[in-house]
Amino acid sequence: MKAFTRIGILAGLMALAFLINPGVTRAQNFNYRGCAWPIEMGPEGPTNVQFPDAAARYWVMPFDTTQYETITIKGTYPNIRYFSFAAYETTSDGFNLAEDRTLYDAEIAPDPGSINPFVPPGGSNGTYTVVISTNPPSSGNTIKVSSDDLVWVLLRMYVADADPSLSGKSLRGGVPLPSITLTKNGASHQLDACSPINQWSDASDFDRFLFPPTQDLDLDEGTPSSDRLWFAPPLKPPSVLWPNPDNKYMMMLPGNKYQPGRIIVIHGKAPGFPDTFNGSPVWVPSQGFQSVDLRFWALCTADFASPFSVINCATDFNTDREGKYYTIVISDDLVRPKWLRGRPNVNWLPYGDEQYRKVVALRNMLPAPEFSHAVQDAWRKDGCTFNFSLENLPLNRGDIDAAGLCAQGVMGDYYPVAVWCDKSTFMHGGWRACLK
Repeated sequence: MKAFTRIGILAGLMALAFLINPGVTRAQNFNYRGCAWPIEMGPEGPTNVQFPDAAARYWVMPFDTTQYETITIKGTYPNIRYFSFAAYETTSDGFNLAEDRTLYDAEIAPDPGSINPFVPPGGSNGTYTVVISTNPPSSGNTIKVSSDDLVWVLLRMYVADADPSLSGKSLRGGVPLPSITLTKNGASHQLDACSPINQWSDASDFDRFLFPPTQDLDLDEGTPSSDRLWFAPPLKPPSVLWPNPDNKYMMMLPGNKYQPGRIIVIHGKAPGFPDTFNGSPVWVPSQGFQSVDLRFWALCTADFASPFSVINCATDFNTDREGKYYTIVISDDLVRPKWLRGRPNVNWLPYGDEQYRKVVALRNMLPAPEFSHAVQDAWRKDGCTFNFSLENLPLNRGDIDAAGLCAQGVMGDYYPVAVWCDKSTFMHGGWRACLK
């Protein structure tokens, strides 16, 4: 019996080594059924990994270029704030974004005779075709990928329109997921849609591939030098987080430990965003704004530990404001605390389990050309970024603080000012007393 046990352990270790070695891992390791879109990433379930946004969902399709040359995606434009396709190539050093680009909604040309509702003047939802290939055609919606790679095709969807029909398709903008056809040597076959998505065998292997059990990340945040907490843009986010090139990010690290009896207070000016949730096109601003400054923004809390699970987000369309300014309080309460009653314009986010260190991040997506106070503008300015690598820890808080000060100079009132504050100070004087 002991011999069989040793053989079983050895076989398990060999299988795990095979699984997490990018050089030998293949698509079937994460899609045993061979169906379309087997994995969905988001704030619920086993694939709350890689710091997803709570207002978004991400559908993943592993694409093995050693077995197929082309993946053809056909779909209907969804009723949604934003969607895009990206291809991330597996390498020995992590992941590379194929051809350093994605295709997002307004860039995706419609099929002949159809309409792209993300491009003025808009209209009814048409259909589109996207081709991802090692040898794509010279025209059309194409993304070129390297051969002999495991490629991860990612469909991102943010803020679906309100769905009065309650059809169950609300997260996908009221349309089915696009179909997938694989081609090799001129022979093609269309995949059936996965049902259910996130089958445990696929989801668990996917998580272990991204964050192997043997990986020990000592994410030391240190202690803030003062109550002031600085947001700063990382020059290049870690590739394992699959950053979206249509977004730029700012990170704030509150410290290794939650400070008892205190809260984090964040205050800033909200950029204008589209009123798509109520059915308007992406170029129409939401009520209270005169322009669409960003396609999307959100401020989220997450565990600063693998697999980087999101806790919750304050998102543009559900964040209460006083005029054009928002206030967010982060506390260690399980639900919105009673001491925030009577403060309807104060938003609350949970800190989450205190045994995990935290990161708070601000996303800015696709700023308008005339808007010059986005994270993208700070990211482009010398001195406003810091180096962030999961292999080079702990991070230098001094670099983050200096980059944050620089970023605030670029973003002005749109910069999120954050502090640790005594709860009693906030209860007596509100956010102004804390930021004083």
